[in-house]
Amino acid sequence: NRTFHTYDKWECQKAGFYKTVPPEGITKDQCKEAYKEFLTDLPRFEESLKYIVENWKYSCEHYLTNHAMNRIAYLGQAAMCHATGVPSEFRAGFSLLTESEQLAANEMALKYLNIYLKSKGMDTLTLDEAMTTRQSDIY
Repeated sequence: NRTFHTYDKWECQKAGFYKTVPPEGITKDQCKEAYKEFLTDLPRFEESLKYIVENWKYSCEHYLTNHAMNRIAYLGQAAMCHATGVPSEFRAGFSLLTESEQLAANEMALKYLNIYLKSKGMDTLTLDEAMTTRQSDIY
């Protein structure tokens, strides 16, 4: 069920997901803090996740049909990039969350991963299944 698309179609790439520098006017440390603030603001996070699964057709097909990657992390990073312009490079801000905040953010991302998978006629997943780290199996 894996769908591939070239990077030039990925909405996440066009949004700056893979940039390696902070958005203009903020520091690397501020980017990491912004991750913490964004992921703990569950209504805002949810709004962005909803946008991603409804509007990023090619990115979602490419990344969310890949059973070998951490799709929870991808959704969190994509939502952050969409909502704030902060690229995935600064994802270490996730480690600033408490364990319970991390779990709440991961469960919110799982909710939208499963909404997406169901919309494509695919089986829903548990958190452990969605957070696989078998990156070597991606391609």
